[in-house]
This record gives sequence, C-alpha cells and structure tokens, in this order.
Amino acid sequence: MNASLGLGKYRDLLLAILLFIVLDLGILFFNFFASIQLERDASRINTAGELRMLTQQITKSLLTLQIETRDGLLVQTSMAQLGQGTAAFNQGLATLKASMASGSEFRAFGLDPEELRGMLRRLESEWRPLNDAIAPVLTVPAPRLEDVEMASTKAVARNIRLMGQSDDLAMGVEAAARHKTGLMRSIQVAAIVLALLNFVFIVFKFVRRLKAADQVAEAARQETDDILQTVSEGLLLVGADGRIGGQISAATPRLFMRPVQPGDDFRRLLAGMLDAERAEEAHTYLDLLFDPKVKPALLTQLDPLQEVPVQSPGDPHAKPRFLTFQISQVREEGRIKELLVTVFDVTQKVQLERELSATQQAARNDVEDLLVVLEQEPLLLQDFLLGARERLADLNQALRTVGREPGACKALVEDAARLVHGIKGEAGALGSTGIARQAHEMENTLAPLLRRPHLEGEDLIPVVVELARLQDQVERLHRFFLRVGQPVADRETTSTLDAMVNNLQALAQRVALSLGKQVALTARLPEGGLPPEVERALREALPQLVRNAVVHGIELPHEREQLRKPPTGALRLDIGHATDGSIEVRLSDDGRGIVVPHLRERIAQLRGDAAQLSDQQVLGHIFDPHFTTATEVTEHAGRGVGLSLVRQVAEKAGARLKVLTQPQVSTQFVLRFGAGSA
Repeated sequence: MNASLGLGKYRDLLLAILLFIVLDLGILFFNFFASIQLERDASRINTAGELRMLTQQITKSLLTLQIETRDGLLVQTSMAQLGQGTAAFNQGLATLKASMASGSEFRAFGLDPEELRGMLRRLESEWRPLNDAIAPVLTVPAPRLEDVEMASTKAVARNIRLMGQSDDLAMGVEAAARHKTGLMRSIQVAAIVLALLNFVFIVFKFVRRLKAADQVAEAARQETDDILQTVSEGLLLVGADGRIGGQISAATPRLFMRPVQPGDDFRRLLAGMLDAERAEEAHTYLDLLFDPKVKPALLTQLDPLQEVPVQSPGDPHAKPRFLTFQISQVREEGRIKELLVTVFDVTQKVQLERELSATQQAARNDVEDLLVVLEQEPLLLQDFLLGARERLADLNQALRTVGREPGACKALVEDAARLVHGIKGEAGALGSTGIARQAHEMENTLAPLLRRPHLEGEDLIPVVVELARLQDQVERLHRFFLRVGQPVADRETTSTLDAMVNNLQALAQRVALSLGKQVALTARLPEGGLPPEVERALREALPQLVRNAVVHGIELPHEREQLRKPPTGALRLDIGHATDGSIEVRLSDDGRGIVVPHLRERIAQLRGDAAQLSDQQVLGHIFDPHFTTATEVTEHAGRGVGLSLVRQVAEKAGARLKVLTQPQVSTQFVLRFGAGSA
C-alpha cells in the first residue's frame, strides 16, 4: 500500500513510458523482421530475373560454340561462358528452391507457397533436358560437334519457354513481395500511430510538471557549479566567435597543462597545443560544426581531435598527454548557438592500446617467423639472413661515421633507400611479412628525406631508430632459424634455384591479389644450376622485376578482356646458357608494355629537354633513382627505387641490363652475365 501511494502521481506517466518503450521495441524488432523479409524477397526477385538473362547467355554461348567447333576455331571462351551460365542457372534454381522450402514464411502473410513452387517446378522440368544435353559438352575440353549441335537445338527450342517461365516466376515472386510489403507497411503505420499517441500523452504529462521543475532550477544551477568543480573531464562552451564561455570545469587547465580562462580564444589555444597541421584541421572542423548546412553525423569521420598528443609548454621533453575532444552543437531555435566541448584524458587508454598492439604484433611476427623458417628452403633463408645482417650492420656503421662534407648525408640516405628496398623485396619473396613490413616503415621514414635538397646529421636520427627496429626484426628471424631451422653448410644449387622460383611465384600471387589482378609465373631453368654470385644477384633483382611486372605491366582482368587477352596475366622467367658461355636471364610479361610517348610526358614534368631525348634515352629513365610512373606510394610501388636497384645489382655483378617492350603486347627485362660469371 505504501509503495502504491509512493508511485501514485507517477504511475500513469511510468505506464505511458513503459508502453512507449514496448512500442518502440516492437517497431524495432518488426523493422528488423521486415528488413530480413525485404532482403529475401529482393534476392528471390533478382535470382528469378537473372535466370531469364542466363537462358539467353547459354543459348548464345551454344550457338557461338557450334560455329567455332564447326570452323575449327578456339572454343575456350565460349566453353567458359557456357560453363559459367549453366552453373549460375543451376545455382539460381537451387537458391530459389531452398528459399521456398519453408512455407511458414508465406503462410504468415496469407500467401500460398504452392503456386510459386509450381512455377519453379515447371521451370526446372523445362530446364532439365537442356542441362542434360549441355553436360556432355562441358565434360571435355574439345566437345564433339554432334553434342554441341544437339545442345544448341534444344537451347533454341526451349529458349522462349524458359524465358517465359522465368518471367512468370519473377512476376510471381514480385507479386508475393508486394503483398508482404503492403501488409508490413500497414502494421508499421499502426504501430507508429500508437507510439505517437502515447508520446503525446507523455508530453502532456511532462508539461503539467514544468511549473514544478522551475522551482528546482536554481538548485540545479548550483549543482552544475558543484559538478564543474568535481568532474575529472574538461567541460567548456565555445561561442560562434571562438571565445570560451563563462563556465569551465576545474579540470580543464590541468588537462590542457596550461592556463585556461573564460573569454580565451579557443582556436588560438588549440594552435598552441597541437602541431600546425592538426591545428589547421581543427580550425576547419570547428567552422564546419558552426555551419547549419552541415549535418553533424557527416563530420564524425572528419574529427581531428581524437587522441591528440598535448605537450607541456614548460617541459618539452616530458611525455605527452593524449586528449580526446567530444564536441556537440548547442542549438537555440534551430540556430547553433554554442559548442559544448568535453575533454577526456585518454593517455592510459592510448598507452594500453599501443602496448597491446605491440604485443599482438610481436606474437604475429613470432608466428610468421616460425612459418618462414619451417616452410622456406634453409639455404635461401640462411643466405638472406646473413646478407641482410651484414648489409644492415654496414649501414648502421655508415650512419655513425657519416662525414660532414656537403652531400654525404644525402648520398647515404639514397644508398639506404636502395638497400632497404632490396631487403624488402627479398623478404617479400621469402614470405617474411614481418621484415617486409618493417622495411616498408623504414622506407616511409626515408621518403621525406629523399625529397629534401640538403640534409644534416640530426636529420638521420629517425633513420637510425627505424634501422634498429629493422635489425631487431632480422635478428628475431635469425634466432628462430638457429633454434628451429636447419643451417646449411653445403650448397645445392638446383634445389635452391627451384625454391627461389617458387618464392617468386608466391610473391607474384600476393602482389596480384592485393591489386585485384590475376597472374601466373612460369619458369625455364638450366640444368646444373647457376654460379653462387649469379644466384645471389638474381635473388636481389628478380623480386623487384616480378613486383614491377605485376604492378605496372599486368592489366586488371576486365582491361585484359577488352584487349582480348586472357584474364590471367602471364609472367615468364627464362634462365639459360648462351653459346658464348654467358648466362641470360629474361623476365617477360604479356601486359600493357611501356608506351614511350606517355613516359616522355612524365619525364617532361621533371626536365625541360624531354622532347629532344631519343626513345632509347626515354626508356633508360625507368632505371633512374626515384623516377616512377605511379601516382601514389603503396606497399608495392611509387618510390622509384626498384628498377634503380636492379641496375645497381647488374652493375655490381658485371651484367648487362636491357629492356624490350611492345605497347599492349609485352615487356622483357634481360640480364646477361658474362662468361666469367658462368
């Protein structure tokens, strides 16, 4: 009884709110159910519509195949289209049959599923003889003309009926979907009307209590002051003029690590806390928040004030504090009056995330290193690790002893870029993603230094840091190799060469997959293997040439089909001994080739005499350091180092390097090692 009296004046309001919540939840769940039904209906409609198109495709493919078989032409394309169309038609029938298996979905909306099932059965019975006739054609690479003619005859005879029955099925599915949609819309409208009526009742009850609420307004303002003094977050209001309002939380100056007073310019305050680029982005973001034409939801992804580092002005060497600014619009009569800024100290969260990320990355690296050690040819991995350790140690020593003469730092950075790019290519070919990833990070550090005309010793400090990380990654893999692997003392050239080709094939597949391309690499290798110095040069040069061929040479599948090429690009590696005793290595692709006029236009952006250069001189520019035709830097291209490294390797090994190209047909890179190398 006492409880009843205690809730008496709120009972009607609480019941109304509870009813409102129930209605909202009901609408939510019904919308979810409706979305599932709409998705299923849309899938059925699309599948039924596709069946009509597939009948035409199958008939066309059979007629084309009949002509090609009769005339002795290549039939691979027609066979592929026929196989795809037949498989898609069977899959569509299976999908529709599975989606109509349960009759409860239709009966719940007052529909009889047997009518649709009957249409599907008629379509399936009409299709089955044609499918049986097509089966002998698809089971052999070169079908007999009699089988093709029989299948074509049946396809022509049944094409109109199949299309008609597909149309009937599509219209039946669409009619059922319209019926279900109309019924669901009626239910939604009724639920929304009930919710609105209930909402009006709630509003009416609240209005009656507004007068009582005014009496506690003063107490609430006092409580607000108390909150501002006790909350751990920074709270402040920013007006349209950029000035901070009259009330700020006591924690705000502590979080900002600098004095904050009412009336201060918030933009200027941010400029003193953030780096110039982040501060400029923050100013633009604040301007957009004050723009009534821009919806706040659209600005969520543009927010530059998430987990921003803030440095104490009094101690620049102290660890930064990470702050997140949550900014909300304060509107008055539809006009954006102010911005409510809430500042959270997320330093601990950022540190924990970084520690967790580092731990997870270390665990992934351990697994990747273990797989590399277990799966790779031991001699290949051993040579790579020993060579990488030696080259990185030499680079580390060079960074420590670089001279002060003009250009010394710049030359060292250019050498480092080629060295790291080579290690990245070899690691990628071996499947060591950890080393390749860390080498890519070091390339990102070297890239801005390469664009600067002059460098000092202090500019190389970030390079030293990244080099230490790369060395650590190499040492981790080396330790795994010593513990788990099988160090090799005697060289077996043939097995090593085969393993190197397998790695190149895997590298080509990985690069192609990341670019949405298809590629296949084949190889012809000499009997008896290669000299160790030639093989070492190829292990460094070939990953760059393979990556370059996949990125720049091989086209996307749809582009290749427009050029009447197979969707899978072909890479060919030929290694053989010439009659004069030299060793010729030829890597070719059937891609877009090198278009000299386009290359000349790119060179004209860098030098003014591009028009006077011969075609051979223009082609030679692809081997220049930092020259690239890529429009952006990615994991696989855009730095202009790969082919420059190939030329450097060739010169070091005493090999001749040349490129042969035919636009839209092929590109070949040829390395010829002298008779002394053999």
